[in-house]
Amino acid sequence: MFATGTATTMTCPQCDAGRLTILRSCGRVRMECGQCRRQFQIHEVAHRLDAQTEAILERWNSIIYD
Repeated sequence: MFATGTATTMTCPQCDAGRLTILRSCGRVRMECGQCRRQFQIHEVAHRLDAQTEAILERWNSIIYD
């Protein structure tokens, strides 16, 4: 699957070492840790969103849960 990535300042909730990147592909948005490579659906990290990440996510008017 091809996805475009946008770096954030958020740290990974699993490994606490890597930074999360927003991955957007056709029809879905995920966040992926640059260290452990775990992917998260937005609702899994929504309570941790910082202002920068919220501003990036505001570009899309809907985020598909799959």
